[in-house]
Amino acid sequence: MRTRAKLALAAVLVLVAAVPAFAATTPTSRTAVQIREYYSSGDWSRAVTKQVKKAKAYLVKRSHGKHKAKKPALVLDIDETSLNNYPCLNANDGIPYDGLVNINCVTGYDAPAVKPVRSLFKVAKRHKVKVFFVTARPEAIRDGTLDNLRHAGYTGKYELILQPSDYTKDSKVPYKSGARKRIQKRGFHIIANVGDQKSDLKGGYSERTYKLPNVIYLTS
Repeated sequence: MRTRAKLALAAVLVLVAAVPAFAATTPTSRTAVQIREYYSSGDWSRAVTKQVKKAKAYLVKRSHGKHKAKKPALVLDIDETSLNNYPCLNANDGIPYDGLVNINCVTGYDAPAVKPVRSLFKVAKRHKVKVFFVTARPEAIRDGTLDNLRHAGYTGKYELILQPSDYTKDSKVPYKSGARKRIQKRGFHIIANVGDQKSDLKGGYSERTYKLPNVIYLTS
């Protein structure tokens, strides 16, 4: 019983830690019917594949031959970019967007990969492009996030950058652009940055940006 109580307490503490990191997230104007139709019709998958195809082509171009960048790097967001929380949200009344359901889905650590992005990740690895995951998930859930990424097929060496516990701004732009700036100060050249939110991509410090669709929520 004591072990079970400790695990329950640990789960509560993780949820409490996660709340501030997701506080700036709001629903889109789409209805539940519209969101489900967008996914079930294949429109979401096609839109993601289209953008990732562009990112792959540019990554390959800039990672070898006369166009090769010095110490090339790829930056990936996690939620709704590398991992897909829609199945969990849809199964647990989280559509339209429900913040608490989303936190439970994220901290369930079993989200499947967004397959085209996982393919981009593998292409980057083959071309010796350093991969950085830059996410608004809090530092408190690092271990679970690493487990989820591994189980979803993101294996091998990469770096995971999570939002510090002392970050208090509503906008994620200063945090994410600052993370990219620090990556480049280490000598890496970010050739592509992929995310589902404008806040994933604003602030510079990458050659190209690739915006994936998100009809569920918006993050400032």
